[in-house]
This record gives sequence, structure tokens and C-alpha cells, in this order.
Amino acid sequence: MTSSPSFPYSTKPNSLRKFLEQVPRKPRPNKVNADTLKAWDLKDNNDQTIIRVLKALELVGTNNEPTEKYTEFMTPGKGPGVLGQAVKQVWGALFELSHEPHKEDEGTLRNYFNIHSGGSEATIGHQIQTFKAACDFADFSAAAVGNASRTQPSMGVSPAGVGGSGAGNNAVIHIDLHIHLPENKSRRDYEYMFEDIAKYIYGRGSIGTSNE
Repeated sequence: MTSSPSFPYSTKPNSLRKFLEQVPRKPRPNKVNADTLKAWDLKDNNDQTIIRVLKALELVGTNNEPTEKYTEFMTPGKGPGVLGQAVKQVWGALFELSHEPHKEDEGTLRNYFNIHSGGSEATIGHQIQTFKAACDFADFSAAAVGNASRTQPSMGVSPAGVGGSGAGNNAVIHIDLHIHLPENKSRRDYEYMFEDIAKYIYGRGSIGTSNE
């Protein structure tokens, strides 16, 4: 057990919950400071201790301006995954002890924090509750699969298989494509995209229409 806290914490964890809950519903502020918190009905002086947690999560910069990650957290559907990734970075040591540390009981979590952090019993309690507050708005499954983008698998192609013109040539071309697909498209829309890619790279016609 170390003598001082290793993890960020707020003395008002419920205020962190209230702030994170409001982020997707409010305009992006120019600064996250005492005035912003008061405008968001967080008027206690101790509420300002959530700012150091937001900085540790990289939602707020050193100049108290919201970061790009803050903007991503505002995005419906994407935000919880963004926060999940941030939580794993800040409290990574806990995720080395448990797949889902946020679901562990109080005694188990206190043991984890005693191993990797420090401070008085009250401070350890604040660290635990701060961690839980952040986890309440995080999606760790989205963080694991990279919810922000989708990636197509690599494609290996031999020129001998393109139009029959590569006979006798044993060279192989490996093409590694990483395609970020837009959402809200139909299956046919995606097929058209891949047809265009095939035409551009291989000089082929429609997928599945070869007369070979």
C-alpha cells in the first residue's frame, strides 16, 4: 500500500455523475471551471474536485478547455465507449486484477485500491466511488471492439487470378484495405462500394457476375 493516492478522485463523486449525465445534453462549454459547474447546478465548492478527474480522463485539458475526447463523449452511441477507453487508461491496474472491476463488491474493490493506491480510509472511499461514478457512464464492450469505426479484413490477391493475364507470373500482390464504412446504409449500398473498389484496383466488373 502506498502512502498517497495513485488514482484521481473527487470528494463529491455524485457530482461527477451529475456532470457526466449532462454532458451529452448540453452545448460544449468554452471552459469547465467553477462558473460552468455553478451554471450546471453544481454549486458546492467541493464540486470543483471533479475537474481534476475530468483532466485525468482527458475530457478537459490543462487550460480547463474541453478536449476532442470531450466532444466525442457528447456523441450519442459513441460517448460511452470513448469514456470506457479513458477509464481503462486511468484505472488500468484494476482491469489487470479483474475483467469487470466496476462490478466487484465493496470489499474486493477496497482491497484493489489498497494494493495500488493509498491515503486514509476516507480517501480510499472517495477513490472507489469516483471510479464507480465514471464507470456508470462508460461502455467497456464498445471500448473493446472499437465502436468508433469498423475495419474490413485484409485482402490478398494474385495477378494470375485477375483476367487470366498473369499466367506464368508467380508474383503475388498483397493489398491491405482498411475501410471505414458509413452507418445507415443498406447491404446493396455496401456492395456497390466494393464493386467500385474492385473496378478501380482490379479492373473487374460487378461482383459475382464474372463469366469465367
